[in-house]
Amino acid sequence: MRTVSPALWSTTAVTVTVVAVERADVLSALIGLVATLVVLKVGVVVGALALRVPVHKIVVGIGPRLFELRKLVVRVLPVTLNIEVLPTRPRYVGAAITSALFGLAAVAVMATSSQAMAVGGAAALVQALVRFPRPRAAQPGALAVFDLVQAGKLDEAERLVGRLNGENPRLRTLRAARVLVLEARGRYSEALTLAIGMSDDEDDAATTMAAVAGLTGAAVEAGQLEASQGLPVAARALNEAIELGKPSHMMDGVRALLALLAGDPQLAVRLARLACQNNDDSLGRADDLATLARAYMAAGDNSAARRALAQAERLVPWWPRVALTRRRLDLA
Repeated sequence: MRTVSPALWSTTAVTVTVVAVERADVLSALIGLVATLVVLKVGVVVGALALRVPVHKIVVGIGPRLFELRKLVVRVLPVTLNIEVLPTRPRYVGAAITSALFGLAAVAVMATSSQAMAVGGAAALVQALVRFPRPRAAQPGALAVFDLVQAGKLDEAERLVGRLNGENPRLRTLRAARVLVLEARGRYSEALTLAIGMSDDEDDAATTMAAVAGLTGAAVEAGQLEASQGLPVAARALNEAIELGKPSHMMDGVRALLALLAGDPQLAVRLARLACQNNDDSLGRADDLATLARAYMAAGDNSAARRALAQAERLVPWWPRVALTRRRLDLA
C-alpha cells in the first residue's frame, strides 16, 4: 500500500525560496500550497471512487482519533486528508490523472487572484506529480486476501493466496499478501524470508525494509530467531527504511518492540503509546497495543497491561501477538 501524500515540508521550502520577496507573498504561497495539496487529495478520492480503484484507508484530520468506520478514520482536527490506495494499473492511472486535473484547475483559479498563491500551488502540483507512486500490474483477488485477513478468515485467505500464487508468483502485491498471511499465522521466520526476497523492488524498498525490521523483531520475540542474530538485523533494516523515505514516526511500533527486546520497557512504553496514536490500520494498531501491554508487564504494571490488551482484543483478538500476550498475562 502507498499513501498518496506529497512531501509537504520539502515543497514548502522550495515555495518559500521562490517567492520570498515579501512576507505577504510567502503567506499567500503557503496558502496556495496547502490548498492545492488538499485539492489533489480530493481529486484522488473522486477518481478512486469513480473508477473503483481499491481504497485501503481514508484518514481525515490530525491529532487524537475520534472514530473509525471501516476504511474511514476521523481525527480531531480536520485539516488534512490522506488516502491509501493500491497503486495498480490501469484504473489507478485514471485516479492520478483526475487528481492532477483537480490540482491544475486549483492553480488556474489561484492565478486569477494571486500570483504568489499560484506559485505555491504549482510547486505542490509539480512535487505531487514527481512523487506519485508508479502503478504496478494488478492480480485480481490480491486485495481480497488483505480483506480476508482483516476479517480473521485466515483459512480462506491462505487458500486464495495459494491459488493466486500459482498463477503469478512474482507479482509484488501477491507476495505482500503472502507475507501478511504468514504473519497472521505467527510464522514470522517464513514471512521474513519472503519479505527479504522482495527487497529487490526499488520502488517499495522503504516499505520492504520496514516489514523486515518488524518481522525480525517478532521472530526474535517468538523464539524463531536468535536475539544475537536478529536484533542487529532489525536495527539496520529500521534505519534503512527511514533513510529510504519511510516517515520516522511510522516506525515507532518497531522501535518499541526492539526496545522491549533490548530490555528497556520504559522506552518501549513511550514508543508504543506513540505508535498506537499514529497507526490507523486495525492490525497494526492491535500489534502496537500488544507491544504496549508487554512493555507494561515488563515494567511491572499488569493493570495498565490489561487495559492496553483489552483495546487490542476489541480490534483483533485472534492476532498472534495479542492472543499470546493474553495467555502470558493470565498466567501472570
